Amino acid sequence: MKHSVIQLFNYSIIQLFIILNCISCVTEYIPPDIEEITDILVVEGIISDDESVITLSRSVNLMKEGYWDPIYIDHANVYVECDDGTLFYADNPLALWGRNGRYTIKTGKLDLERKYRLKIEIEEIDNSKNCTVDPWSGGMNCPTRIYEYRSDFSYPIKTPEIDSVFGMKTGKGRPVMIHVATHSPDNQAMYYRWSYKEDWEINPEYPAPGYPSKCWSSANSMGILLGSAERTVFGQLTDKIFEFPPSNKRWSVLYRITVKQNAISKRAHDYFANIKKNAENIGSIFAPTPSELRGNIVCFTDPSRPVIGYIDISSTTQKTKYISRSDNLYERAYMDCKVYSFEELIELFGGIPGSFIRLSQDEYIQRVCVLCEGTAIKPDNWPNNY
Repeated sequence: MKHSVIQLFNYSIIQLFIILNCISCVTEYIPPDIEEITDILVVEGIISDDESVITLSRSVNLMKEGYWDPIYIDHANVYVECDDGTLFYADNPLALWGRNGRYTIKTGKLDLERKYRLKIEIEEIDNSKNCTVDPWSGGMNCPTRIYEYRSDFSYPIKTPEIDSVFGMKTGKGRPVMIHVATHSPDNQAMYYRWSYKEDWEINPEYPAPGYPSKCWSSANSMGILLGSAERTVFGQLTDKIFEFPPSNKRWSVLYRITVKQNAISKRAHDYFANIKKNAENIGSIFAPTPSELRGNIVCFTDPSRPVIGYIDISSTTQKTKYISRSDNLYERAYMDCKVYSFEELIELFGGIPGSFIRLSQDEYIQRVCVLCEGTAIKPDNWPNNY
């Protein structure tokens, strides 16, 4: 199962405390108080032009089998505050259906001369007071209070334009790599974070009557994508953001990727680099310390209350790139899409394999040759002529 950024956060939290308790141990050791480091608020997102998306979740005990998904928080009040007192509120906090911890805030065009910060209000159990047993139900009654979390006030960072997004491979059979190139004309932006959305068209290898002749798939970026121009010439940066084999159906007809770019501070870059390293190097004793992981968000109501996350503020630039089959990046994987008769299948397999479907009275073909891998719904603004 692929891990999202939130899952990387949650995994890192648990791993950190295990590692710090294991540094002096030779044999594997799981601390008995592992439960005490769960249920930490995890904040992920960025304040940007037009629309900011913030995701809230709680860390979980990953030592328990099956606990790989974060626990999302759908009942918070989330808003962006400008230093002139203007407040930008997230969408209706009562609209919980399908939210999955995501809060969308319409911030409009950020003023580069003003400071902004994120504020979160959540009703949580008051740890300063004891829970009591309900005499009627036998359940626990735990007093709650509103806790307020804040990020630092910061000026927005102006993000440079993306110079280009391009796909390439270094030879036959080599993976297709997607790169992004950018530069800061005034060398003010040296650190970057990217995200992207993909759409691609897929046509069946063997179009057949009664089956869709075209379909589309889509995907969003996963994980943390960072770049640094600190050691480059004139602040120019070209970085690979992902790769797939040349036989992947992404490249078979028409592919589109829209890359979003945010310039971030060095502190934010180092923070996310630590998160990424900690998640990828499981068991390393060189994982970041909790102080490095903590980020720039604190609980204003109770500073001792732990919270994980870093909220940076920057404008966003984006660029879209199309890759078609004529760009010669696609390499068709071998697939036997021959049409077989009933007698041939009986002779070869002794029956009709489950991987075959019937085309007509006496024609059969492998299911994968005919069925579309995706949806029949065309993506928005998909070109018709290519």
